[in-house]
Amino acid sequence: MSTTVNAGTHRLLRRAAYATGGVFALSGAVQATWVSRLPEVRTTLHADPRSLGLALLGTAIGSVASTPVTGRLAARYGSRVVVAGATVVSLAGLVGLSVAHSVPALGLVLVLFGFGYGGWDVAMNIHGHHVESAAGRAWMPRYHAVWSVGGFVAAGLGSVVAGAHVPVPVHFAVAAVLLAGGVFGLLTLFRRDGRDAHDPAFPAPAVPLDPAQPAPKVSVGRIVTLPFVLLGVVMACSTVVEGAASDWLGIYFNTVRDASPAASSAAYTVFAIAMAASRGAGTWTIAWLGRGRAVRASALLALAGVAVLLLAPVTGLAYAGAALWGLGTAIVFPAVISAAGDTAPGRAAQAISMVTPIGYTGFLVGPPLVGLLAQHTGLEHALWLIGGLAAVMAILAGVTRDRPTPAAART
Repeated sequence: MSTTVNAGTHRLLRRAAYATGGVFALSGAVQATWVSRLPEVRTTLHADPRSLGLALLGTAIGSVASTPVTGRLAARYGSRVVVAGATVVSLAGLVGLSVAHSVPALGLVLVLFGFGYGGWDVAMNIHGHHVESAAGRAWMPRYHAVWSVGGFVAAGLGSVVAGAHVPVPVHFAVAAVLLAGGVFGLLTLFRRDGRDAHDPAFPAPAVPLDPAQPAPKVSVGRIVTLPFVLLGVVMACSTVVEGAASDWLGIYFNTVRDASPAASSAAYTVFAIAMAASRGAGTWTIAWLGRGRAVRASALLALAGVAVLLLAPVTGLAYAGAALWGLGTAIVFPAVISAAGDTAPGRAAQAISMVTPIGYTGFLVGPPLVGLLAQHTGLEHALWLIGGLAAVMAILAGVTRDRPTPAAART
């Protein structure tokens, strides 16, 4: 990722990067707003764990369904337009979640919510990749760091609002209005990156495109190369490793380490803070080590964290394992997003939209897989699967290495 831009263009790119980070933060806030009131929604609907779990699959189903469409739309109309449309859909879904009258209805609304949220996620990653590629800077980890920060803030606000007994429909309606205003304001600072863009901050397409003609079809075979497939493997491993922490880390401390509920909850907080901090330093880490070596070092940290967690003789040391796990898993996902865009110059939108569903699939499949293993072997043994997947990431980390990209326009 090496480009040269003049000072004026760099300022525009940095402004676009800040706007992208803001949109990431608001995306994290949407997710956290929903999760913060989920217990009350469950109580209102009298949902048992099995039926609620099936309903919650709707988010992943909608997200996976939206990603192929998102890539095509972003390539044609630009990520700014797609983020705007996806924001409307996801926030409409958020409001709908607050008034769902049954568990099946909740599941259907979650498909809508997931469709919008998944499109939002892919489109903002596409724009983030365009900006960082043009600037020659690894900014993607910072975007994902502020996503975590947005989630922390919204979750805290959700707790306060719930404690004040504000009805869920009122909370979600106000949040939707404020979040929509924030997103649409930030989108004014996005750079044009679709096929109709004429932005000097981005490389010109290799073949001039006539806006009056249909967008050219992109051969999937030209994108799905062996490096791309291996990137998909790294992506799937990273999301299983990350998702397993959110679903099983607290349960491990509670059932295996006999920690109190509060102490068990603190374990995931330690993980999340470490992950956010690591993503915040991710740009510097990648600049220092290079993307491939940074991913390998991160994977080895995650492996060490799982080992410390499971082998620590005292619970206090196990928290250090949780922190290492969070530090290690943080930058792999954003690094794979950047690497996927680099594997297909001129077709980054399609490549990113193809690799992202693999990540959603990892989030969907990973936690139940750990649970199935835990049912037969015990959670303290099942979590070694996470260490094994971290080792796979370390072995394949070279596929995420920096690749040459077209230089930005020089003036």
